[in-house]
Amino acid sequence: MDISIPTQVADQVSDRCLRCYREQQWYGENFLFDFIGDTDVSSKRILEIGCAEAGLLIFYKNKGAICSGLELSDVRFNNALLLNEPNTLHLFQANICEANSYKVELMEKYDTIVIRDVIEHIEDKEIALKNIFKLLKPGGKLFMSFPPKYCAYAGHQQTVPTMLGKLPYLHLVPDFLYSGYLRLIGCPEKKISYLISTKKTRISIKGMRKLVNKIGFNVKKESKWFVRPAYSFRFGLPKMKNLFSWIPGLDEVFSNGVLYLLERPEN
Repeated sequence: MDISIPTQVADQVSDRCLRCYREQQWYGENFLFDFIGDTDVSSKRILEIGCAEAGLLIFYKNKGAICSGLELSDVRFNNALLLNEPNTLHLFQANICEANSYKVELMEKYDTIVIRDVIEHIEDKEIALKNIFKLLKPGGKLFMSFPPKYCAYAGHQQTVPTMLGKLPYLHLVPDFLYSGYLRLIGCPEKKISYLISTKKTRISIKGMRKLVNKIGFNVKKESKWFVRPAYSFRFGLPKMKNLFSWIPGLDEVFSNGVLYLLERPEN
């Protein structure tokens, strides 16, 4: 299934945005639907936290689900409005850490919530996950993915414009060396601020396990990947799990993505 985008809309958004939109749809169709284990989502309520361009929600909408998307970024929210026909999806701007920002929009509980490659950017992860827990129906599922704190690109330095900034594990050096090096290779100050901020909000696999257990989630699946499933779309690489995922420490260092399927208990 491919998403048809009118020419006049495509002209208003960047090529990167269009690629992200298509990747989101691809991820649902080629990986996430099977990973969660659903066979029929007709009339199920699905919410994505940090939906960006909302391509994933279009995939689920076409499966018959009732879809909502929460997005904080002005740019990505506006792109979502451009790329999706009015009233096709329930899209709104809010902050998952501030319940007052979304309480009018989210009046009912959800069967499934997705927070994909977003949690690592949130400073107060406990508040975010507690709020998500409250938004789930009893027995509802949460899919969550993120790059663990000590993996090669947990600092998101792959987004640096020059090749010298894309070195694996570069974000692990002290802040003053990291920012100094980035300035030396000509990285813009805005990008440096983003990278330092991302470095400070990372979380390890061990830390996440403690957090979800504290909040009360049941862990249904924990899946650690050396080559993340999304890389099949981005780079044409075959997905590959971390062969060292059973060894403490090496599971953190060599898992470039960890995926969780969590459940709010029935009681």
